[in-house]
Amino acid sequence: MTNAMLERAQQPLDHSKHDMNRRQFITAALGAMTVGFAPLAGGAQGGRAPTGYIRTNWSRDPFSFGSYSYLAKGSWRRDHRALGQPIEGRLFFAGEATHPSYNSTVHAAYESGIIAAEALFETDARKVGIVGAGMSGLAAADALTKAGYDVSIWEARDRIGGRIWTDTRLNAPLDLGASWIHGTDGNPLAQLAQQRGIVTQITQESYVTRGASGRLIPDSEAPDWLYSQVAVQHSFGAEADDINMSAYVWDDDYDGDEVIFPGGYAQLFDAFAADLNIQLNRSLGGVDLRDGGVELTDGVGHAETFDAVIVTVPLGVLKAGNIAFTPALPDEKQHAISQLGMGLLDKLYLRYDDVFWDADVTWIATPENGLPRGQFNEWLNFYPYIGEPVIMAFNGGQPARDLAGLSDADVVDRALQTLDMAYL
Repeated sequence: MTNAMLERAQQPLDHSKHDMNRRQFITAALGAMTVGFAPLAGGAQGGRAPTGYIRTNWSRDPFSFGSYSYLAKGSWRRDHRALGQPIEGRLFFAGEATHPSYNSTVHAAYESGIIAAEALFETDARKVGIVGAGMSGLAAADALTKAGYDVSIWEARDRIGGRIWTDTRLNAPLDLGASWIHGTDGNPLAQLAQQRGIVTQITQESYVTRGASGRLIPDSEAPDWLYSQVAVQHSFGAEADDINMSAYVWDDDYDGDEVIFPGGYAQLFDAFAADLNIQLNRSLGGVDLRDGGVELTDGVGHAETFDAVIVTVPLGVLKAGNIAFTPALPDEKQHAISQLGMGLLDKLYLRYDDVFWDADVTWIATPENGLPRGQFNEWLNFYPYIGEPVIMAFNGGQPARDLAGLSDADVVDRALQTLDMAYL
């Protein structure tokens, strides 16, 4: 996210329903772990009740410990570059947090995997291990496999995709992690989608702000924190005081439309080689850089040696220190891991029998819900995009962390309280 986005987020407007650039509220990011799914019934406002929900709790996911990286106070773009630097031409790193120019997006993850693969092409390695079957790991594996390398992917989850996860349990393809291609002009993900004939849809930036009594709130009457605090939390997954805004001044990224996948982000994985050797449920315990190779040890003690290895685990996993690197990572890389921030953006999907909210807008802001600031203040209306009565709430930064320890029932109750106050 650039400073220009933040500036747009704080520009005053003069009417209550808008059709303008409101992309400043959300970036892609990234994904989340499902911790709750259930059918629902019972007494919401006027007999209105969701028929099911899906909740994410990304900070509690042991395979990510957060949603996406950001430049925290004390960190700079050079720290992203340091994180991505290879060690001795045998141990490589990829993932959105390693991209040298921008981060926090799926295209950064994809490009980082290609960067790592191209760097490995300059070595004499032939047998390659890749840790993680998210976008960066799959992109690297695809490039290497097509070039004739012997590639094995270790994936700790029971599925591919990492922080990209399209879920259909509410009878609709809903992305629990990344949702958008941010800027289609020259974006390799947009090109992949076009090559595969995958349908994308431009996000219309119309929005409405609803008060506690269901009234329309003009922007001139909206609380200042709604467009500043919430925009930052949902873009960076962090609080304004946590972020080194100066480090974003010269950032440049792809221009063009913001698009989503009505059929789900996971469709992009069909673009990769069908014969990839992916070993699911294989967690990583240790990485031993030895003369002539790199030994990986999994969570049950089984080891395998490769000529070279690409580690693509999220920054949150590196920060947790659960992987034993031998020898220890260089000081510059450890400094980068320590200084960079891991943001948090969680989602709560609700499905209903019918749409009772503003059916013709994309974004719904609900600043007057009786909850702490930042909790359930912004909603994404899926009805215009998938034709199903589904609405989703975003919670980011500290409000999301405050919600993380609550039960599903408590979280859903807060969501229903918000909608009931906004739509009497």
